[in-house]
Amino acid sequence: MIADLRVHQVLAAVNQSARNRLVDLTTAELRAQPDWPALRDTITAWCESGFHLVRASAALHIHRNTVLHHMNKIEQITGRPLREHRTTTALHLACLADRLGGG
Repeated sequence: MIADLRVHQVLAAVNQSARNRLVDLTTAELRAQPDWPALRDTITAWCESGFHLVRASAALHIHRNTVLHHMNKIEQITGRPLREHRTTTALHLACLADRLGGG
């Protein structure tokens, strides 16, 4: 389980300016969207559900098609596929940092 990896603790240990840079460089275009909180939650749920659409939609309490819509929007805006591990890792870390107040 992703929570077992203690990613949140690692990010919290990183200084605020480094977290801000991560958030700004990785999610600037996404954060400009009016539905940024929903996009951020989608990325987080997608990663923390083991990249499983049905589990992500259940965690978000939304229909799977809504998750797909959010994922497509994220891919269009970033120009990067969410099924690419480097992309999802960077976005996931930036979303967690954003929740910590990084950005």
